[in-house]
Amino acid sequence: MTQADIQQAVESIWALFRETDRQFKETDRQFKETDRQFKETDRQFKETDRRLDRYFEETRREIAALSAQTRAAERLFTGQWGRLIEALVRPGVMRLFQDWGIPVSRTLERVRARRDGEEMELDLLLVDGDALVIVEVKTTLRVDHVGELLEDLRTFPNFFPEYKDYRRFGAVATLAAEQAADRYAYRQGLFVLTLGREELVTLWNDDAFQPRDFTTGKRIKPT
Repeated sequence: MTQADIQQAVESIWALFRETDRQFKETDRQFKETDRQFKETDRQFKETDRRLDRYFEETRREIAALSAQTRAAERLFTGQWGRLIEALVRPGVMRLFQDWGIPVSRTLERVRARRDGEEMELDLLLVDGDALVIVEVKTTLRVDHVGELLEDLRTFPNFFPEYKDYRRFGAVATLAAEQAADRYAYRQGLFVLTLGREELVTLWNDDAFQPRDFTTGKRIKPT
């Protein structure tokens, strides 16, 4: 091999090294560019996450505020309806009980009492010399409302000891009933009052009904 051949071989090797080094550098540049793109994509994802978090948090707050406003409006609406029904029930209700041999003569509204940190509030309390009727007023009567009234009838003497020896009866007054709550109230010995067209307040119970005296637990026959 001549000196020229050796020189040419060396130049070829260096040329190969230079090309390989160039390719490595280009590959490294591409890796760096890809890494930069990945980092930029990751940054964009994180920014999107932050924006979504802010959006969801703002939406959550708006929903919570709207729910609070809706609940407040519902309480106001329900309360006003309840007051209206009480006003409609009150004028004619005493006569209905008088016809059943419970000669109540006084109507007390929104009666409250507190004992041992607990409170009882009654929509209407009808009383006479030896008997009383607790009336629970609801726009729509449910079974749990009946259960609450039964509990009030049971614990009534604890809050109103001055009436502990009175005959004690219960009634529900409502525009509508869910879950057959009116039938459940009937079976529990409660009077069921509804708003009618001809007469403002009517008694839903039939002639076979025997109300329960919750002082003794016994049923009585209508007079």
